[in-house]
Parts: sequence; C-alpha cells; structure tokens
Amino acid sequence: MFNNENPYKPVSKGSSIRTNLLVTVFLVLAGSGIIINLAFIHVLRTALSSSEGNNNLIENAVRQFTVIGSGITIAGILIALFIALYISEKITEPIKKLTDSMLDMAGGKWDTRINISGRNEFGQLAEGFNFMARHIEDSMDKLNTAKEYTDNIVISVPSILTVLSNQLNILSTNKAFERLNEQYPQLSLNQFITPLENDIKKNLNTGDTIKKEIVIVPEGSGTSLIFSAIISRIGNSRTKDDEEKARILLTITDITERRKMKEMVLQSRQDWEDTFNTIPDMITIHDRDFNIILANKAAKETLNMPILDFKKINKCYEYYHGTKSAPIECPSCGCLKTEEPAAFEIYEPHLKKYVEIRAIPRFNNDHKLIGLIHIVRDISVRKKIEDEHNNLLVAITKAKIEWEMTFDSALEFILLIDNELKISRCNKSFSEYVNKPVNNIVGHHCYDFFSCSPSQVEDCKSRMTCSRELPAKNELETETGRWLYISHRPIQDEKEKKLKSVIIATDITELKNAQQRIRESERELKTKVDDLEKFYEMAIGRELRMKELKKEIKRLNRQLGIHEEINIA
Repeated sequence: MFNNENPYKPVSKGSSIRTNLLVTVFLVLAGSGIIINLAFIHVLRTALSSSEGNNNLIENAVRQFTVIGSGITIAGILIALFIALYISEKITEPIKKLTDSMLDMAGGKWDTRINISGRNEFGQLAEGFNFMARHIEDSMDKLNTAKEYTDNIVISVPSILTVLSNQLNILSTNKAFERLNEQYPQLSLNQFITPLENDIKKNLNTGDTIKKEIVIVPEGSGTSLIFSAIISRIGNSRTKDDEEKARILLTITDITERRKMKEMVLQSRQDWEDTFNTIPDMITIHDRDFNIILANKAAKETLNMPILDFKKINKCYEYYHGTKSAPIECPSCGCLKTEEPAAFEIYEPHLKKYVEIRAIPRFNNDHKLIGLIHIVRDISVRKKIEDEHNNLLVAITKAKIEWEMTFDSALEFILLIDNELKISRCNKSFSEYVNKPVNNIVGHHCYDFFSCSPSQVEDCKSRMTCSRELPAKNELETETGRWLYISHRPIQDEKEKKLKSVIIATDITELKNAQQRIRESERELKTKVDDLEKFYEMAIGRELRMKELKKEIKRLNRQLGIHEEINIA
C-alpha cells in the first residue's frame, strides 16, 4: 500500500510576547521615574539655591526628596508592573489559547476549538479560527473518506501496482504482489522490472504509455505465468538528475488464466465450427430479411452456395426454392409471425428431394426476434423406405386378412397353445366343435376339450418344453366316438427359442368308419373265396368252371387289392 505520510513537527518556543511587554514597561517606567526624579531634584536644587538659604539645609532637603521620590517612583513602577502584568495576562491568554490550538491542529487534532467570549478582536479571531477548524475538519473527513475509498480500490485491484523513481528504484507497491508472493515465494519485483527496463527508460524519455506482455517462470514451479504490463509516467518530468522522485507507474496484470480461457474459447469455437461443418444436415442461420448469414458445409455444398459476404444479399428462398421472393405459404416464414418453432416435411422441386425442415426462432437479449435457424435433413431415402414399408404393410395386412379368412374357414380344428398347453387362439371350426364361443375357449388347457390320459398330457408337456421338438402326428378318439387326426408343430424364433405350438386336428371319423367297412368286406370276400375254392374242387366240368373261377378270383383279388390300398392310405 502506498505510504505518503508527512507528520507535523512543531518549532521550539522562544521568548514570549508577555515577557517582552513586561520588560519594556519596566524599562520605560524605570527610565521615566529616574529622569523625572533627576529633573525635579535639579529644579528643587536650583530654586533653593536662588533663595540664598543654608547649603546644609538645601542638601538635606534634596537628599530627603531624593529618597522619598525614589520610593514613590519604585512604588509606582511596581504598581504599574502589576497592572501591566494583569493586562498582559488578559491580552496573552487568548493568544496562548490560539497558539496551543494551532499546535494541536498542526498535530492532527482536527476537532480542536477555541472558547473565547467577547466581541473584541480576540473573539472575532477565535470565531474565525473555529470556522477555519470546522472547514478543515470537514475537508479532512472528506479527504480521509476519499483516501480510504482509493486505498480500498488499490487493495482490491488484482493487478500489481508498482511506483518507480526516475532512477528505476522501487518506491512502493500494493498488496496484489504480496498475494502473488504467497503463492510463489521465489518471485521478486525485479523479475518483472528487468525485462521491462528498456521500455521504462523509453517511457521516461518520451512519456508514451507502453503495453507489453511478459512470461515469467517461477524457479522450481515449472509453471509459466503470463503478465500484461502497462508502463505509464506520473508526476512532473522536470527533475534534477540527482533528485529521486516518483515518475513511473507499472501496472502488472496476471493474464495466465485469461490467456488459457481465451485459448479454450478459441478451441471451443474451432470445435464448434468443426462440429457445425461435420453435421450432415443442412444448417443455415437467417436474419429477419431472409438473408443467410451463416451456413455449414453440408448446406453450402447442397445449395451450391458461394462464400458468404455480409455486403452481398444471400436470400434463402433463392437457394432453397429457386424463386425471387419468399413463398406465400412457407411454414418457416410463419415462424417470424408466431415466434414459435415449427417442423414440417415437404418435397422441394428445386432440390429434387424430400426434406424435413425445422425452423427455430432466434432472439436477442431483449427477447426480440432477430431471425431463424433452419435445420434441413434430406429424407428422400427415408421416404422411399416409408413407401416400401407402406406397400409391405398393405401386403401384410392383405395377407393377414386372407390368412384370417383361411384360418376361420378351414374345416380342420386349428389351435395355438403355449408351453403350458393353454389355448391362445382357435378357429371357428374348433369353436363349433366344442360348442363354445372363442372367448370362452382362450386361456383353457387344450386337454380340457380332448379326452387325454394323464400319460398323454405329461408326454405333451415334455414335448413342449423340449428345445428341439419335432413335428408329431397322432390319432385320438373322443368321448363322443369321433376320431381326430392331430398334427403338432412348434413355432420358433430365429434363435430356435420356442414361442408357441400349432395343433391341427382333422375329423377322420368317416375315414375310420370306411376302414372298418373295408375290413368287414375283406372278411366277407375271404369267406366267399374259400367257398368258391371248395365249390371249384367239387364242381363238374372242372376245367370250364376252373377258368371262370380263376377269372372270379382275379376279379376278387383286384377288389381286395384296392381295399388294402385304401386301408393303407
């Protein structure tokens, strides 16, 4: 902190006015008394001598008069001195009070006041002194307040403030260097002054303010500190060579963090620009007059946009729509009125592409609309995929409807069951077979509608939990005497994980009855063949009958073969 104190030193006292006054009065009175006595004695001696009197009497009278006159003179002098002492006390007392008060004020006691009554010159002088003291006290209070304010500013200033003399000696510095020195004890002010010595001398000669950056590496820290130094001249340049005065104010600011922040900001900006240009979507920033003021690389390449120049007009509708004015029903232009974001998809003939546009309003610090941000994505491929997906969805929907119709119109019983043998779906034929609505069937076990033995149920469960279940076929006779031909196939995903199983049951009761009739016919045919063979052996005309019988046997054998093929099928 700067120290500019200059305490008052009072001058030693000499002879007082009162003493001088008393001595003067005493000398005047003594001299006057002696002269008067001598003159009176001379007059008396002359008068007595002219009367021709006795000389002894004359000498005696003169001697007595001299003694009496001397006594009277001394008494008068003492009385006059006492009176002068009293008067001088009254005169010098206000002067002493004024002198003591002036010394007190010179010593820094600004609240000193003189209490002298009366309307004479001393009273007026005391009143003037008190007025001056009040004015000086107010001025000193204001000065101290300003000094405290200035000192607080100097203390709180983060920069190092150093005052140098014209001989480059350090006169004072603020506490900023102390705070820096606490962190780096090995630093000294000379490390800042040495690299700036030539510039300081130049400032002394020219008076021009010089700004310069210096890099200092504190010993043993391994850290590079960057400082901004400002060299400015203070005071009067007219100084004798042998007279040392404050002439240079050296302001040193640590800008290490600022420089790092600046580098980070520049790096962040570069990263943002790189990211901005690597985004595949077109991004353009517009003002309120439809001018493109910034565009990324994708937008410049797609829109065939030249290098943006703020002096030129780059209307967005010329590049996006190929028109000379903004479209009447442009959704993004509507954002300038609504001040709300908007997103829409359009086919742009000028670009020959399907694009998705998101328009985002831009506001300033006063929340006033200043433009738009356009984010444009080419969705032509997505549109093509969506069209293909829609066509595929239509085909799937059609196939599903056809499958549903086939599923419900099939004469066979079709059921979907899970791993717990619960029915998750069934067709209309099975619903009619069990004479229950489909909703009352779903969720029940399939063996609730078929007469299955416990061993068959366990076998089905084991087959359902098997990871590599193979298709199975089986015939089952119901409680009503009907026969069902049941086929069972698993449904698996791509990882061969079993999801459900399909059971298709076909009513083969008539086939079973036909097979039974065929077996009965076979037994009857065998009986007839046996009878014919016996008759053939016993009949007359064996040869003729034999031929006929063989024909009959062949015919019967052919019929028997047909029935066996039917039975096998």
